[in-house]
Amino acid sequence: MRTRRPLRLAFVLLTASLFVAGCGGPKGEPFPVDAYLNAPANLQGNRYSLDAEIDSQLEWTEGVGRLIAVKPLGRDLRLPVFIADDHKANLMVAQRYRFEVTVRKGGLLTVTDLKKL
Repeated sequence: MRTRRPLRLAFVLLTASLFVAGCGGPKGEPFPVDAYLNAPANLQGNRYSLDAEIDSQLEWTEGVGRLIAVKPLGRDLRLPVFIADDHKANLMVAQRYRFEVTVRKGGLLTVTDLKKL
């Protein structure tokens, strides 16, 4: 009976450390900007992490969401991103976020999760 206790404790500690190591980092693979610019339809249905700075709000419809322009960090270009009102995010120009996005029909980048950097 005594030999199981250290094994159980080691298992609990290992599980906890794996959980903590996975928190805060990107959930998906990095967003392939060049592939998206060349053929966005090829990425439909895929999920990615996109670290970007908010450049401007392009459109907002109450109860639906907003379309914003973001600049991927380290790149000098803008991408349109849709954020549903469900996220209840207070977004401001120049803020940096890690967006978890899904590429929808027509190449629309839809945010599924976001975290301020």
